[in-house]
Amino acid sequence: MILQELCKLYDRLDSDPEANIAKRGFFQQGVAFEVVISSTGELIQINDLRESDGKKPRNRSMLLPGTAKPSGSGLNPSIYGWDRTDYMLGYLNSDKLRDDEREKKLKRAGEAHCAYKEAMLSRKGEIQHSDYNAFCTFLQSWSPDQAGQHAVLQEVSGLFGVVRIQNQKSYLHKLKEIHAPCLQNAAAADGQCLVTGESATIARLHDIKIKGVNGAQSSGAAIVSFNKPAFGSYEKSQSKNAPVGEPAAFSYTTALNYLLERRHRRRVQVGDTSVVFWAAQPSPAEEIFGFGLNEEAAEDDNRAKELEAAFELIAQGEHPLLSDGTPFYVLGLAPNASRLSVRFWYRDSVGAFLSHLQQHEQNLSIVRSPKDRARLPLWLLLAQTARESKEVSPLLGGALLRSILTATPYPESFLQALIRRNRAERDIRHPRAAAIKAVLIRNYQQEITMSLNPDHPKPAYQLGRLFAALERNQESALPNIKATVKDRFFGAASATPGAVFPRLIRLGQHHIAKLEGGLKVNAEKQVQEIMGRIKSFPGHLDLVAQGLFALGYYHQRQDFFTRKDKEPTQANED
Repeated sequence: MILQELCKLYDRLDSDPEANIAKRGFFQQGVAFEVVISSTGELIQINDLRESDGKKPRNRSMLLPGTAKPSGSGLNPSIYGWDRTDYMLGYLNSDKLRDDEREKKLKRAGEAHCAYKEAMLSRKGEIQHSDYNAFCTFLQSWSPDQAGQHAVLQEVSGLFGVVRIQNQKSYLHKLKEIHAPCLQNAAAADGQCLVTGESATIARLHDIKIKGVNGAQSSGAAIVSFNKPAFGSYEKSQSKNAPVGEPAAFSYTTALNYLLERRHRRRVQVGDTSVVFWAAQPSPAEEIFGFGLNEEAAEDDNRAKELEAAFELIAQGEHPLLSDGTPFYVLGLAPNASRLSVRFWYRDSVGAFLSHLQQHEQNLSIVRSPKDRARLPLWLLLAQTARESKEVSPLLGGALLRSILTATPYPESFLQALIRRNRAERDIRHPRAAAIKAVLIRNYQQEITMSLNPDHPKPAYQLGRLFAALERNQESALPNIKATVKDRFFGAASATPGAVFPRLIRLGQHHIAKLEGGLKVNAEKQVQEIMGRIKSFPGHLDLVAQGLFALGYYHQRQDFFTRKDKEPTQANED
């Protein structure tokens, strides 16, 4: 099912000229340098093609004819005019090689160059083109010893390069005479493709590796792979155990690599899982979904505002896409050595997935200050569970995303981690309060309003309110105090109120006594009002009750700030 839908996506992108996806017989490759040759075969210069925006240089992405170089010890030179520095020029930077492997790798670089030269010169009679003849002349005169004269090679050693004839805008590998063989499929069909159901040449190896999955090998990894006899059956070797035709293998790998490229905004990173998504037909939901899930960057500020407006309509249940029945797919991939693990695969309609996002946003909705973020992307919710982002559980991210996409209960470990951070930090802010509210509503069917609810029936909620009121009174009585009761007692008060609150009440009476006039009267009334809703102080609060305590505290604090904003206006009117 996954490979079939990826093949359909490739066909869709292939028919879209704006997608700029690789045609069959070509593949996407990062290129680091170009070799410029004169029309008579003399080396003009070697240029660094890498792109830099102040960070680490990035290879320039190009469509190259043929297939990606598979890993292995055998020599496999390209016959299309592109290759790595060791093949094209016989050069590797010895300073970057370990002492125990330097001699072996330099020797192999010389062998690779000889194989490349032989492969290119063998096509000289077949390709009647002056540019190709010029490159062959260069190869015949080139010696790897000359590489030391070109400092750029030290930086791009082992990376891929291309060839350009001087004064030509196009590269050598784009000549039709050169790349024509890669478009021909002379091999006879030898099996039935399990993806398309048609007779095809079965791919022994799925040569195009999947790149862009965080944590996987930088050279790429595979979804379909059989590299040991123990993995085979019925005397079938390698990928013929899962027969996929060469056209289908090219289609699904190319489409998946397209989705994994960040510039296409069809992926988000959640913990150790790289998540890609797409619709069966072109749909604005593809971009809105990524923006809503993890606030992926838009093309520009205007587009970001459009996406924000669209998602706001979805959160309010008013966007027409909520009734769109177009199939929509979400695939989660995690690294596993040289292979990829499918962490999850979901298929539903555009409307269903966006409705699930809408439910999630409604669960998160809670009163906030003007300085707080209006939207809480997934990465920010996960950040509430740990002191630093690197401490966030990688499994929690995938489980939380699964809950959002399928509208099922949030992970139990999510609430545990949130409460644990409350106690460790002795405070609760908007993102964590929203997350706790969402879990309590969805998992435990708690009735929690967006803002303060003085009539909430649960004692834990009222205890949180009381703790906020006691803290407020202390701040009013001692304006310059550096550490409040929150800093000393929040964790204990939220877990074992019976052991802490009697002491806090006595301490609170001293603070109220220091107040004067209306402040004193209001403080006494508020404490009495909340105390009237609490029959006793429980000895222990369970996890759900601790969540209610945190929300009661947060709601009451926000209510204090709201009233404080209104006081100056009322004073001016008086």
